[in-house]
Amino acid sequence: MNPGPPRRALRVLHTADVHLDSDSYGNAEQRAAHRERERRMFQRIIDRALADEIDLLLIAGDLFDHNRVPDETIAFVQAEFARLRQPVVILPGNHDCLQPKGVYDRHDFATGARHVHVIQGLDGETLEFPELEAVVWGRGMPEHELAFQPLAHIPSRLAGHHCLALAHGFFYDERQRPERSSPIFAEEIRDTGWDYVALGHQHVQADVSQNGVAAWYAGSPGTVLRIDFAADGGVRVEARAL
Repeated sequence: MNPGPPRRALRVLHTADVHLDSDSYGNAEQRAAHRERERRMFQRIIDRALADEIDLLLIAGDLFDHNRVPDETIAFVQAEFARLRQPVVILPGNHDCLQPKGVYDRHDFATGARHVHVIQGLDGETLEFPELEAVVWGRGMPEHELAFQPLAHIPSRLAGHHCLALAHGFFYDERQRPERSSPIFAEEIRDTGWDYVALGHQHVQADVSQNGVAAWYAGSPGTVLRIDFAADGGVRVEARAL
């Protein structure tokens, strides 16, 4: 059955793998300089969201490089999110997965910022944005392992809405016994029937769309993806420089 087109256009910014607070680069001075570069990059992502007048920001995993992120970094991220009024949806990735005492367990990003949402449902979670005529689905990652399938349990699309999913994992173009954790298979993307699947984990920007379902890896920041959804159901994906 044809779900019919949504009634409004929608503009989305998709990023992933920001890896804030990375601590694996050289000596203490070099690590501090690298963390500062990461912060400037994140600020440019927010700048781009504002300049492009987006309706929704999607972060498809690994916003943080690890679960030991200090409060200072959390405060920086919250201050940047406060520059936005548009909804922000964060999917935990393999570096910042949903662990006890992890970053998303210790901090409630919605406190004082009701426009910020973290996907935490272990069997999947759907967020509805009636003002955008859009839904966003994702599955919280408790552990990066072979058994975790990021697109498992995705529901059927919701008629009359832009349907967007987030997933963080390794893409396989055909069904096989995976050798990499958190596998995402081409047929799973195809079978969603959704409008867009925002992917993270692969640090190279890539189009893995399947049979009319647009699906992209945003890549590690340097560019982000802007997705324009037309009222007639058309989807246009464009890389935007930071």
